[in-house]
Amino acid sequence: MKILNAELKDVDFNDADDLENFENAVIEAKKVLDNLNPDGQRASEVIRKGCNAVFQCFDSIFGEGTAKKVFGDKASLKICIEAFSDLKAEREKQDKELESMVVDLNNQYSPNRATRRAKKANN
Repeated sequence: MKILNAELKDVDFNDADDLENFENAVIEAKKVLDNLNPDGQRASEVIRKGCNAVFQCFDSIFGEGTAKKVFGDKASLKICIEAFSDLKAEREKQDKELESMVVDLNNQYSPNRATRRAKKANN
């Protein structure tokens, strides 16, 4: 899986353990991000706290050292948002692939309603 320009281990969002790990990491990051309070703090401190939450999230999902690999020495809120966007896009891609497989399976093994109705009308 590619996040920004870093190749990371693949996460299977259709695997219960991988998905649970992802969900827990995102929940923890969201708690920090939702409770950032810029009042009385310098903007740089708020950005650093937000970025650290994202770094911890990526390390939790992909393993220790991932944040360093993805973000380097930067604590840029813009880069963190781009990385989350890449992660979200991968999740959506896997969800669509699974949905397509389920639809194909249903179409393959479910009788066509129109055909069934036509047979009933002819009887």
